[in-house]
Amino acid sequence: MTWSDEGYILGVNIYGENSSIISILSKDHGHHKGIIYGGTSSKLKKLIHIGNKIKVTWKSKSEDAIGYYNFELIDAVAPKYFDNDKKLTAILSATSICLKILPERNVYLTVYNSFEDLFNSLNSNDFFKKYVLWERFLLSELGYNLDLENKDSLKLFNKNISYPQYFHDNSASFTDKDIYNGLLINKHQLLNYIFEPNKVKFPFYRIKLENFFNEK
Repeated sequence: MTWSDEGYILGVNIYGENSSIISILSKDHGHHKGIIYGGTSSKLKKLIHIGNKIKVTWKSKSEDAIGYYNFELIDAVAPKYFDNDKKLTAILSATSICLKILPERNVYLTVYNSFEDLFNSLNSNDFFKKYVLWERFLLSELGYNLDLENKDSLKLFNKNISYPQYFHDNSASFTDKDIYNGLLINKHQLLNYIFEPNKVKFPFYRIKLENFFNEK
């Protein structure tokens, strides 16, 4: 079996002595894994960064087997932000969330498109607001209710959290505190709906991203 697609690298693991298994969020095949032979070589290793966009051809003897990828780089997204810890952390947070919560081999075209829109907005002034709204969109697309208590604020993680205005008005102004509050509200729902019921560890880079906006 053979197919070609494009997608973003979500995760990389060493396989055998000189190969890698990569997980991608692909446009037409969803969250999908494949082996890259020679993936640990110096030539390929520098291309296989989490967050990079690639074109892949997947080949396998059967539909159920892991198969292997031939790939070419479309856009080296992650290396552009190696010197920007906050945005690199956001890239790793988004990829790790998708890696952990999207079932393999299910097609999520709307999720893919929203993921790509998010990455295309990395240089915008409101990127982190878009990141928070992307998490909410992801929860909604997976069928989870985003409604919380009908109040101006609520208590989460022993903190009084105000609803960010941009939750309801995308053009609203915002501060780092509003980003932090949005991340906490999303974290509450991600934990309650997905991570805790499935006993999955909450992503390290998502916690790190939240800490950037925490005014201690």
